Amino acid sequence: MDVVERSADPVDFDLEDSVPPVRRARRWIIANVPELDQYKLLDLLLIADALLTNAFEHAAAPRRLRLSHRDGHLVRVEVHDASPELLPVLGKPGGRGPRNRGLLLVNRLAFRWGVDPEYTYKAVWGEVVA
Repeated sequence: MDVVERSADPVDFDLEDSVPPVRRARRWIIANVPELDQYKLLDLLLIADALLTNAFEHAAAPRRLRLSHRDGHLVRVEVHDASPELLPVLGKPGGRGPRNRGLLLVNRLAFRWGVDPEYTYKAVWGEVVA
């Protein structure tokens, strides 16, 4: 795992695992956003967990986790995958069971979130206010 000093440029973490590397991704995020208070950091970690889980469950490799600082006051976490045709679907509240709630959580915790489909990949992202 590479930790990169904070800069205006995004920092990336390649996800070569066959299962979501949630613990390593969390440590990497914590090391790369020291300016966040504990509540905003927890929101960002939960958003990242949900996006990672969705990418590994529904999309093809290669996958990448990216952090960036935007507009001077937002921290964005993105998960890129190689399935641009599979766009995320917001689940329905109140469903039973632990599945299909990831994007509901992202929708609740993120200042804003979205998806950027490109030709060979997509990026699903969420932002928190720093």
